[in-house]
Amino acid sequence: MRIWANINPDLLLAAFLPALLFESAFSMEAHQIKKCMAQMLLLAGPGVLMSTFLLGTALKLTSPYDWNWETSLLLGGLLSATDPVAMVAVLKELGTSKKLSTIIEGESLMNDGVSVVVYQLFLQMVLGRSFNTGSILMFLSEVSLGAVALGLAFAIISLLWLGFTFNDTILEMTLTLAVSYIAFYTVQDALKYSGILTVTALGMFYAAFAKTTFKGDNRRSLHDFWYCSSNIYPFILFLYYQQDQDSEQ
Repeated sequence: MRIWANINPDLLLAAFLPALLFESAFSMEAHQIKKCMAQMLLLAGPGVLMSTFLLGTALKLTSPYDWNWETSLLLGGLLSATDPVAMVAVLKELGTSKKLSTIIEGESLMNDGVSVVVYQLFLQMVLGRSFNTGSILMFLSEVSLGAVALGLAFAIISLLWLGFTFNDTILEMTLTLAVSYIAFYTVQDALKYSGILTVTALGMFYAAFAKTTFKGDNRRSLHDFWYCSSNIYPFILFLYYQQDQDSEQ
């Protein structure tokens, strides 16, 4: 148990986040992604910016810590990130439409990525970097759209590679797992863009356009692999959290 208590939380995040992001995006239905994309983009783009501004303004006006606008908006950006796991589970139990669940899940993935971009912007301001309106728009566009473009590029390249294989289930599993990590850390660490947006774009592209590449038993095996991963990884994270809480008591 001491081993669990001494594990660096950043290491767990690095080990599990790309796979969890990819699985969430890859498990979405292709026709629902295409049908709901406009709503997801509206909520995750302007919606996050509006939420950041409103939360930041509320913090600035009500906080007892005398924060400046940059710090208030920085925290507002962090608080704009959403976690719809419980909500989606309730919606499924109630039998609500698949479209609504898809919008909530897809918007949440994009929302987290955009929130990171907004956080990076205001962090630069807190650290003393000056921005004008043009440079703010340039920063947001470059970091977010660049991340999405790179995610699509990784998806296309990996699918072209898969085109040279012949129903190799192990290779397909390995490649989809590897590309999610390579894409995330190339963009996040090397280019300082949003790795979350990159892997979300990668997974959604696979869900929308690549599922026909995987045939028959291979397709079922790939889905089973990612379904198991989506259950094992959160279990390990919750186990670590529980052990960490017990060690503090």
